[in-house]
Amino acid sequence: MFSKIYIWLFTAVSHIAFIASGYEMNMTEYFKMPNLYEFDDYDRCLQEFSKSRETYCFVRAEVLPQNNSEAWHAIAEISKYNKHHFDHRHLYFGLCLRWCKDDLAEAGVDVVKELYTGLLTNNTKLNTYVNLFTAEESNRQQYNTILNQCINLKLLPSYGLRAVSMIEYCETNHTVVEMDTWNLIFYAVTFVLILLVAASSLFDFYLKQTPNDKDISKEDHYKSAVAGIGNKLCVSFSITRNWYRLNQEPVGKLGRDLRFLDCFKFFCMFLVVFAHTNWILYEGAISNPQDNERLLHTVAGTLLISGGLITITFFVFSGLLLTINWIALTKQKNELSNMEYVGLFIKFNLFRYLRLTIPYAFVILLSGVYFENPGGPLWRHIVEREQLACRKNWWVNLLYINNYYRNNEKCMLQSWYLASDTFSFIISLLLLMMAHKWPQIRNWLFGCVGGFFYVLPGFIAYFGEYDPFFVPSPQTQKDSFIDDREFSEFYAPFHMNFACYLCGVLAAIANDEITTKQFKLHKYKLFQCLWYALIPFGVLWLFSAHPIYQHYYEDQPRFWNSVYAAIQRNSWALGLGVFVLGMSCKVGGLFRKFSYLPIFRILGRLTYGAFVIHIFVARIVLGTLRTPLYFGPGIMIYFVLSTLVVSYLLSLVLAVLVELPTSALLKLVR
Repeated sequence: MFSKIYIWLFTAVSHIAFIASGYEMNMTEYFKMPNLYEFDDYDRCLQEFSKSRETYCFVRAEVLPQNNSEAWHAIAEISKYNKHHFDHRHLYFGLCLRWCKDDLAEAGVDVVKELYTGLLTNNTKLNTYVNLFTAEESNRQQYNTILNQCINLKLLPSYGLRAVSMIEYCETNHTVVEMDTWNLIFYAVTFVLILLVAASSLFDFYLKQTPNDKDISKEDHYKSAVAGIGNKLCVSFSITRNWYRLNQEPVGKLGRDLRFLDCFKFFCMFLVVFAHTNWILYEGAISNPQDNERLLHTVAGTLLISGGLITITFFVFSGLLLTINWIALTKQKNELSNMEYVGLFIKFNLFRYLRLTIPYAFVILLSGVYFENPGGPLWRHIVEREQLACRKNWWVNLLYINNYYRNNEKCMLQSWYLASDTFSFIISLLLLMMAHKWPQIRNWLFGCVGGFFYVLPGFIAYFGEYDPFFVPSPQTQKDSFIDDREFSEFYAPFHMNFACYLCGVLAAIANDEITTKQFKLHKYKLFQCLWYALIPFGVLWLFSAHPIYQHYYEDQPRFWNSVYAAIQRNSWALGLGVFVLGMSCKVGGLFRKFSYLPIFRILGRLTYGAFVIHIFVARIVLGTLRTPLYFGPGIMIYFVLSTLVVSYLLSLVLAVLVELPTSALLKLVR
């Protein structure tokens, strides 16, 4: 039966691909355009004349319309497919000032006077970088004119084009990064944490050698709680004890039934790293952008674009875990006074805030540390922009308002999820409390609220004239989602994702009802068929956007687009809620056994740390590039796997230094 389903799935995807395909890029026209990226030799520029002060500048340019230029006609034609293609008007240059002056001297005074076309001042995305790199103002005043002339000296003879430009920053061969307050705080905090871990580990070892409880053997010492609040406090940072905590078996029947979540978290994290590494590569420099643009016109390109649904999985898991914890608490004490509700609301939010924010704040602190440039011309563009944004807006992130305030100067772009999840947590907790206090309105409450947030994306898409789903175009990713209205208003806000969070809440409530009534859901063939059918239908759902995405440049029915906007992400979350419910009720066979492998227990618990640090890792790796990178499957796999491995290793360090000690300390004050 299932083989027939998979055959049907393959046929359906093939049919969708056939009816939606048809675009062919004219490569003859494509290669008439100037390269998106052109860099002088960075190392030679700064090293050849080491005794004198040499300057290398990273410059952004925008091509001006030239109706008599074949290159301009190619730019206009290819760039109009803005969801698939880069905006080829926007060019990146790495220019050596000495060589620039030499070229202009050879061109002659009369030619040079005609080359200057002006400054690029009306690009809001570039202005975000300019506002962050405020220390470069003197370089801009000195070199903007001469570098604009050099750019036009490159463009005019070869392409018949002119461009306006703006310096983003300049590097010299005598730059020294001074130790400032931010760096000192980071190094001091790191030193204190390492000291605490060492001292706590030694104290824990001392307790192991002098046990007070004769019933606990030395082998079980690190797995058992120590006596006394002082001792518990002192061993909170013990590296050996925290390793055992990281690897410990789930407690209780429900904990064992939900072990599969660790596996799901890891594989979803892998897909998140895949998507974000792809974005960071776009933010850098690619020597073959045409291959990426052609890829997006295929079924594989649609799959990449639909990858945003993967993040929704984490909303479902968060709603599920919140509700499980709430149900467990109310079973211990069913009757609660109004003051107890208020106390629990504060306690839940405070403990969640501290548990998530302390390691998150440490990564923000790390992201703002200045380093000597170990890379090339792109280091400051990729890495330092994030450093400056985190130094300026760290408090916005820690208040979780970064989706609504200063969202152009983003510190840790992936933190949009944490902000959205935080607001969803608060609203969901209020709903659970209301449903507990007035159980007679529970079904109406969840039905009305869930229905409202289910259709809300459709109304927003209709009246805001958004695309039916978020499409991170190559240019949007190249500009690090700066000034992207769809990302800021249609994709990231909590109200666009709350229905997904609520699906996790409802899955946990349904699981509790089934467990309480001892309903053997896994014995019902109809539910098993539904559960297994979710796998191929989920894959097919990822491709459902294909006809829309491949024909976005044609007039689309506004009403049906809004309907799809409402059901695309929310139906995915609803299906995922049913899938999780089935797994928790022992449906799944081999899927369930595979997800119970012990390795996922550790990887799943390291996922949060990997999530908050993986973009920092990807930026460090990409920032070391000297020249445009050839973007192919091999390079993509290399960067994805290296980023994933390093992120999880750093997450382990973060867990030992910050995350697990924080969790241990919070348990002491509960």
